[in-house]
Amino acid sequence: MQAIELTNNQEGWFTLVLLFSFVLIALLKLLKPKQLVGYSIAFFSPGFFQKKAEDFISIFTPFKLTLFAFSIIMISLVFYSYFNELLFENQGFQSFSKTLAAVFFYILTKYFIDIFLANVLALKENVNYFLQLKYGYMFTVCLLIFPILILNKYAIKSGYFLLSSFIILLIFRTLLILFNNKRLILGKLFYFILYFCTLEIAPLLILYKTTTT
Repeated sequence: MQAIELTNNQEGWFTLVLLFSFVLIALLKLLKPKQLVGYSIAFFSPGFFQKKAEDFISIFTPFKLTLFAFSIIMISLVFYSYFNELLFENQGFQSFSKTLAAVFFYILTKYFIDIFLANVLALKENVNYFLQLKYGYMFTVCLLIFPILILNKYAIKSGYFLLSSFIILLIFRTLLILFNNKRLILGKLFYFILYFCTLEIAPLLILYKTTTT
């Protein structure tokens, strides 16, 4: 009898990416276990980022670089899992790699623009806490979406469930950022709206065009 292949090529590379992501989490636990727990429960522990309010928001540490890489993979997997049939003619690792590169470029560019504007406009002290929450909660969303990705891939298998879960987490993230920075936002409402349209909406349109060409 001919052996039955348990997984197809698409499921194979997807599983390997999930396993690599699990390895990254294990590495995070080895580097800073308390920090990993803190980011994982940050939605329910508002004091976690308050302790970091005076720290410079940097991703250039072993822990942050690993967490950044993990987050890029999670966002790319969510994006690919839902939009692969709509955006890509040939589904597979090559298409996922394209998505991964676009997401990496998008988030890294936003990070450098945020830091550049904060320093050039002398707003570092005013917006540092805002940036801590913005990127910190992004890491939290990605840590929480990881088990949902596994559940969706091997049990539920619904793109709508995955996307809905991701959107709910993003909405929760946005509300927490707004609530914790309400004085800054209300005091500079025009500039905040300008910032949101320029650095949050416009890059998404560029990302969409990049992955569909």
